[in-house]
Amino acid sequence: MKVIAVVIGNNNYYDPYKLNNAVNDAKSIADVFNRLGYTVLSGYDCDNKRYEDLLRHLEAELPKYDASVFFYAGHGFQEDGENFLPSIECQVGEADKYSLRRNSMLLSELLDIYRKNDKKTHIAILDACRKRSQSRGGNDSFAPVDAPPGTLIAFSTSPNCAAKDSVGGEHSVYTEALLSYIGREQLTVEELFKKVRRTVAQWTKNVQIPWEHTSLITNFSFNTGQMVASPQIPYKENVVRDSEYNEIGEIADLISEIKSCDYNRQNPAIEKILKKKASDLDKNQQFILGRNLLQASSWSFSAQNFMSSLSMNLRKYICDNGDNHVLNGILFEIYFDSHGEFRSINLKDYFFDEIMSLRNHPDYAKSFGFIRAILNQYKDGVMYLIPENNAKLDVDVTVHNKKVKNYLGEENLFSIIYAVTVDGKDITELVKRNYSQSDSSLVTAIASATKAPKDALAIHTNIPLQNNVAFEKNEDEDIFDFLTQ
Repeated sequence: MKVIAVVIGNNNYYDPYKLNNAVNDAKSIADVFNRLGYTVLSGYDCDNKRYEDLLRHLEAELPKYDASVFFYAGHGFQEDGENFLPSIECQVGEADKYSLRRNSMLLSELLDIYRKNDKKTHIAILDACRKRSQSRGGNDSFAPVDAPPGTLIAFSTSPNCAAKDSVGGEHSVYTEALLSYIGREQLTVEELFKKVRRTVAQWTKNVQIPWEHTSLITNFSFNTGQMVASPQIPYKENVVRDSEYNEIGEIADLISEIKSCDYNRQNPAIEKILKKKASDLDKNQQFILGRNLLQASSWSFSAQNFMSSLSMNLRKYICDNGDNHVLNGILFEIYFDSHGEFRSINLKDYFFDEIMSLRNHPDYAKSFGFIRAILNQYKDGVMYLIPENNAKLDVDVTVHNKKVKNYLGEENLFSIIYAVTVDGKDITELVKRNYSQSDSSLVTAIASATKAPKDALAIHTNIPLQNNVAFEKNEDEDIFDFLTQ
């Protein structure tokens, strides 16, 4: 089941209406949804524009999915029968219904999107039944709602009851309970919320009782068995976000030289640090070394030499337990930038095939397990997930043959490509772009588009390809722009 999720958490309202835990609540829920493989649209401390963008994106993308989940943490209340989820631009304490309408998301707007997609399953979770007070607690209730078919709306508290902001930790009472159960395998959504209700009631001594309004007609479980373990990246934050690296000492100084982007400084620093024993560097230093060896390999010949004989050069960094922190760093750098953010399609592909050739080497199995576990959280953004069983990436190429005259009037038989797909996803334009910008083969272009090693591709064509290959031209293109002999 393909699921799209919208996750919102708002803390930073105008004083004195700031909240403490709503953003933490949302981020923790988003992390769970990522681990479940959902497509996650998130917003933290949302202004009005961000609300508009999230709703617009949800409405456009929802037809492509089987189900949707909406989670909101922040202030929430009703006015004249309308339910409002205020943005941080809202003057929570003084706003009337007109101001609220301009500075809030209306629950009815979300439900209208659901009604347009009434053949799907929708779960809306509102940890927001809160009074306009300085805390998340209070006695204001949401107005009654009419859930569209296939929808469950979960409220953090019963009508006219308080919703506590915290149990002394980083989450609200409700979200803390939700996090205890939402990843439980094969737990139906009805069973889950019953457990949440029981837990919240116990923790608050029956002061807060969550409730749900449902029109579900099909079964739904957040986790049907697809949830991956949350790999806690075992490295310091300043090497995961290596733009923040600011250590002191000899090793740190050498790392800083490698990060300089000046090969005159990089080369001697790389040569010096590689001469050191592996035991001279702790795991965080080895990890950031790996990241920056890959980064420097676009211009530093010392880094290039290391990458050119990668398997041999990595051996000295193999730990007794099979960890290789340098290789972990190299792999992490391919997919994540200096802020620790996923690169999406703009992966770093320096020495990519050389690195990926190690994926079946028993000495480096643990490192590929490390990056595989992380990538599973981003599987909607990665076509090639480095499967453990070395399975091929199936690519379907649809072509037809056509005789085409060139500028000299000479006639040649071409294989005209008009569709390239991976698991039903059309990547034609992406492959075309890679193909047209180089004199490489179609295999190379597909490898570049999918970010998969060439030996991992299984390319299937409806008819055999001719020597001459081109892409179906657009109106403003010439077919010979894509000619490769």
